[in-house]
Amino acid sequence: MKKTEAEHRPRRIAVILGPGSASRYLLDRLRPLLAANPDTELQGVFLEEAGVQHAAELPFVKELCRVTFTVREFTNVQFERSLALRMRSARQALAVLAGHTGVKHHFRNVRGSAVGLLQETIRDSDITAFEPARPRMVPTLKPLANARPETRVSVLLTDPDSAFDSLRVALQLAESEPRCVSILMSPGKGCDAKDLRTLLREVLPTAPAKVRPVATDDLAALAAALREQWASVFVVPATAALTEPRVLQFLLAQVRCPVCLVRSWAS
Repeated sequence: MKKTEAEHRPRRIAVILGPGSASRYLLDRLRPLLAANPDTELQGVFLEEAGVQHAAELPFVKELCRVTFTVREFTNVQFERSLALRMRSARQALAVLAGHTGVKHHFRNVRGSAVGLLQETIRDSDITAFEPARPRMVPTLKPLANARPETRVSVLLTDPDSAFDSLRVALQLAESEPRCVSILMSPGKGCDAKDLRTLLREVLPTAPAKVRPVATDDLAALAAALREQWASVFVVPATAALTEPRVLQFLLAQVRCPVCLVRSWAS
């Protein structure tokens, strides 16, 4: 029997560029995953947030520099020039990463809300990656045994079905080193934590760096758990509950590392 066109479709990773300020950092975190899966289509989506564009069209806007804390007026012309420069840099960074890993890539820019774009992209992609709007916190703790701070991957497990793909993605992002992976355990309705721990032993060749319970309905506790683990990437299953606007807004505004939303990552 011939395979359908859908079965022939390569894996698709969408990368949202624009809300954060360090697109190269986000793309570098994806490099191990792309290198392990060359039959992947990488789609870069540069987001022009409608609210920011509207602010720039006002008679005057003042911009606060996060480094020097100086304030300056920011005109519409300056905004457009800065936007074009960021878009060009994002496009170039995407092309360089695709060239190094050998994957196909596409680039497009859209204007709208970050949450709305995320929901649309998640439906059409196997993995959706983005960097939050808040500045990234640089780890200052000592590295884990046999691990670099840059490769600390936290993964949220809620049920065995979505956990399998999420764990495989997390392990590949950590370059097959379980000691670089930390587990946040939050069993959903009808799921036992024992089932998730059994799956952990089946997917990971050795024990992860840490396993800790967390309640996903308490977003403040989830943010605190991520800060404690100094995660450089947060892997989240793209379940219905975790792609609601409230949760996506939390991931965009409160998480301080790149996020990978995994819908599917079949063999």
